[in-house]
Amino acid sequence: MASPDLSVVVAVYNEDPRNLVRLLQRLEEILLQASIKYEVVFVNDGSGERTSRSLKEIALEFPYVKLINLSRNFGQQAAITAGMDHCDGRAVVNIDSDLQDPPELIPQMMELWRRGYDVIYATRSTRKDSVPKRLFAFLYYRVLSSVAAVEIPRDTGDFRLMDRKVVEALKRLPEKKRFLRGLVPWLGFRQVGIAVDRGARELGESTYTIRKLLRLAFDGILAFSVAPLFLIPVVGAILVGIGLLTFAIAFAVAASTQAYWFLGAAMLVLSGVQVLSVGLVAVYLSTALEELRGRPTYLVQDRLGKAFDTTRSPEIRTTREGTESLSDEALAASSLR
Repeated sequence: MASPDLSVVVAVYNEDPRNLVRLLQRLEEILLQASIKYEVVFVNDGSGERTSRSLKEIALEFPYVKLINLSRNFGQQAAITAGMDHCDGRAVVNIDSDLQDPPELIPQMMELWRRGYDVIYATRSTRKDSVPKRLFAFLYYRVLSSVAAVEIPRDTGDFRLMDRKVVEALKRLPEKKRFLRGLVPWLGFRQVGIAVDRGARELGESTYTIRKLLRLAFDGILAFSVAPLFLIPVVGAILVGIGLLTFAIAFAVAASTQAYWFLGAAMLVLSGVQVLSVGLVAVYLSTALEELRGRPTYLVQDRLGKAFDTTRSPEIRTTREGTESLSDEALAASSLR
């Protein structure tokens, strides 16, 4: 059974339907011009009715599209994992549905793949996000790279191309909670980065909230660094020294009531650090508990699309002749759904 050269995995959560159609349009223009046989794997990560209905119509209309509907919202990393588990391409690229990462970069990624690179990731040289979001990303990647047990490229997202053997290696990793930006570098293989100017979202609003960004940041640190745990004895030793100095000062100036205030403040600091340390250990234990439970990373509700038909060779997008083309009328119709 024929396999496509490329599988494009797109995790979707409450995305504007117009962006979904525009993504297919741009992929068609770019990949057909480069003579790349491809399939598109959409993963519906528990979206609302409007997005889910549009995804279903797209999957039923275009023979090169697969749609995996998850049973609920499991998060972006789980949705990407589901897409990789259900794709057939010799190379796999993950891209966001909001078109902030340009699909025009994919042919360049494919060319590097043909030269023998196994992973080609996009490094964001510029990004048109809000100032707080840019500042958070700048600080986070530098903190993560300084404490991580593996070298994680700075300023990279999930926009990357991977060889089939890398995808298969990812499937064999036992982690249930996945941080792909760290897992892929951990695997090794031949990896290279290319610069990308990340554009601004043109349609709809981002569903990636500050809470989700913070959760992803914590997942990355917890999964690839134990440095915070080793900071506990260091901070403890420093505070013991401060505490001994505080007692010495308190005894030296026992006649002054200010000494008791100073001693009380020191005790509060020590108590706060103890609680913080216990809480940090609890966070790591909770992560270990989730892995021990062994619950699946995601659950599939159903799968749609002619590309899932295993009784014949899948219809892979190769040329415009004999296939449906995404017209302006289709774009307009989708925007009204």
